[in-house]
Amino acid sequence: MKFKKIIHITGVRELTAGQRQQLISEYKASLKIDSVEWNTLVFHTGESKESFERCIPVFFRSIFLRNLYIWLKILSYRKQYDLILLRHMTFDPFALIFSYFFKNRISVHHAKEIDELKLIRKGWKGKLASLIETITGKVAISNSKAIVGVTDEIANYENSARHLNKKTFSYPNGIDIDSVSLVIDKREKNVVNIAFICGTFSEWHGLDLLIDAVNNKSDQMPSIIIHLIGRLNEQYLKSIEGNSCFVAHGVMNKDGYLKIIEKCDVALGSLAMFRQNLNEGSTLKVREMLALGIPVYSTHIDTSLQNNSIFYLNDQNLDINNLYNFALSMKGYDRSEVREDTAKYIDKIKILEKLINDFSITL
Repeated sequence: MKFKKIIHITGVRELTAGQRQQLISEYKASLKIDSVEWNTLVFHTGESKESFERCIPVFFRSIFLRNLYIWLKILSYRKQYDLILLRHMTFDPFALIFSYFFKNRISVHHAKEIDELKLIRKGWKGKLASLIETITGKVAISNSKAIVGVTDEIANYENSARHLNKKTFSYPNGIDIDSVSLVIDKREKNVVNIAFICGTFSEWHGLDLLIDAVNNKSDQMPSIIIHLIGRLNEQYLKSIEGNSCFVAHGVMNKDGYLKIIEKCDVALGSLAMFRQNLNEGSTLKVREMLALGIPVYSTHIDTSLQNNSIFYLNDQNLDINNLYNFALSMKGYDRSEVREDTAKYIDKIKILEKLINDFSITL
């Protein structure tokens, strides 16, 4: 079935920089697709910076009323669009009421919610939130037309965890290739430089594993410098103190970290995604690095890139020797080769076109 009008709606308390960047890429991509009218819309409590952002009124900003407001807004759109993609709202009691009213709603998922709630909310609060999500989430997804996951693993999880058999689609993160310029090549011949970039280094990034691996590396391994760009807690800072293999740059703006990346041979993706009970990812940072012309080493499957490019290496377990040898081998490739080889897998236009085409064929 061919769909003429589709809207993708997100409702969150705070829109992160990464979420905004991904939605900007989607919005720009939609303007270049003629086969369907695609609209992007996000509701949040912060300042609206893009044309597709809407500010939630003060009265509705509490955790439960926020979801009520979003459902009420969706009600006003249900007859205007052939499909409504709604980012799943966790432990949402209003799903028990409103989810029944939409036959054209597709449930969009970015995490294994039942598991994740126990990780981000420790103790009884996390267990209670997870229990509520088990009930409300199943009702919400049961009443949806299909499931979209940012990875295949997440989409399949929703069916498995909820004991459902919905049609599933993969919608990986992508990037607006045209807005990213190749980074200048200032690599050093006798030193391996590696970039590790995070907004805040969390346990699933695996910095502790990297520090241990570097500390245990062979004395015969030549010089390696790992540039840590982002917010590090005191424990991380203390553990790398006096270690010449690590340079902590702290939080930097894009112009700042691009200066560091100019001399880097590779960048790192997540090294401990298993701590989120995930084996597969589709992170925006990986896509940005590849678009800049920087190969990526990680320890997780990438939905788009796995087995598709020599410039994305998924090591089953972190191995400092493999990382070093990969970085060394990448010195032989131009920045442009990295970008050209991976562009078709990370370009948001191609990803969005595929999703729309999959909808037309399957639904």
